[in-house]
Amino acid sequence: MISKRLITFGNSVAIAVMILGLIHNVATFTPMIKGGLTCLPPGNLKAMIYMSLICGTSFILSGMLLIVLFRKVSEHAFLSLPILIIGIFLAVGGIVAVICMFYNPFAWIAFFLNLILFGIAIRLGIACGKK
Repeated sequence: MISKRLITFGNSVAIAVMILGLIHNVATFTPMIKGGLTCLPPGNLKAMIYMSLICGTSFILSGMLLIVLFRKVSEHAFLSLPILIIGIFLAVGGIVAVICMFYNPFAWIAFFLNLILFGIAIRLGIACGKK
């Protein structure tokens, strides 16, 4: 049996990941407004902006997908696999964030939120296997 409390907690963490992605996308433009990235050549600046925006957007999209999937997983146990795949994607992203930006507190927030979601995905998969 899938716990409603686990699904509610998963939804809460997915919303937190979405908010983190939104903050990431807004923060992408902060250095540009302050002129802190003028040392980069224009091509590198555009590449960095693209990669930063796509990272934040992937968090937003993953969170949105998880919210939709969490709502239906109690009815359709096979949805635990897509939840696990998204959980793996986010866990890898969180680990790489800490490796690349060890002193950035947002990297650690992403790391912990994404590992929590990965743990929830594993527990859902186990619960769906017992059905």
